[in-house]
Amino acid sequence: MTDLRKDVFQSSEDFSKYQTAPMVSLQKGGQFGHFTDISQYVASANYVRKNLICVLMAAPLGFDDLENPKALKAILKHLVEVQAKSIEGLNATITVDYTETPVGGAGEMQEDVSNVTRQRSNPTFTWTEKYGKPINAFLEYWIFQLLGDAESKIPQVVTRGTKKPTDLLPDYTGATMIFIETDMTGTKVLRAWLCTNMHPKTGGQVEGRRDITSAGETIDYSIEFTALTQHGVGVNQLGQKVLDGMNLTYANPNKRPAFMDGIDSGIAAQKVGYIDQVNNANKTFIK
Repeated sequence: MTDLRKDVFQSSEDFSKYQTAPMVSLQKGGQFGHFTDISQYVASANYVRKNLICVLMAAPLGFDDLENPKALKAILKHLVEVQAKSIEGLNATITVDYTETPVGGAGEMQEDVSNVTRQRSNPTFTWTEKYGKPINAFLEYWIFQLLGDAESKIPQVVTRGTKKPTDLLPDYTGATMIFIETDMTGTKVLRAWLCTNMHPKTGGQVEGRRDITSAGETIDYSIEFTALTQHGVGVNQLGQKVLDGMNLTYANPNKRPAFMDGIDSGIAAQKVGYIDQVNNANKTFIK
């Protein structure tokens, strides 16, 4: 039988040497020549982008000088890791700039490399506000306490009668997070972004209106964060270390225990339902 996987993966001795996830060889799988080569369909497998995983690496040190720092850290971890409906703004696109010099009189140009840059990342989280507006309250608390008051322009943490900061350096006011894109197995890193100096740019819109002819509506916040980002082999290896700490064995959502372990006692006490009818029939059965 033909081995369709023979030499299908890129050699690790070239540009793929430091990649943590396997990649198909670019010397295989071409389907746009003179004819379609079905024997290469395995090597023609395409990249399908997976959803990012965000992991909070460090919360602002300033949380320790506020009330209930454990709860503040838990809230931030929960918000960025499992509450965000979407995360956008992570980028690592490389751009090459060229200078142009006329060649001859026909309009041809000699283009020479002048610069190579990588696009900045501006992580943006989208959250749907919850009952009572706790997300807005938390973000505004972070901003007012550690970044600055809207009126005095001084962080409120320095006005507290208990712990007061000796400085307001970026690690005191901002967070650090890693964003990981995995391969299709969810176990290998394709790309990772390590972002620090992360601060919210807004606490979310606070608006009011009245229109009794319209239905009520939910509110989505798209909160952009500042970010100083590291990207490369070392970050990918850190991301792989984070992934290796997750045990996917038996992590099958179809085999989760039911979220209830029985019928509510107040309901079970009402002997008028299906189960009660069957049990009553069983007791009155004529033998």
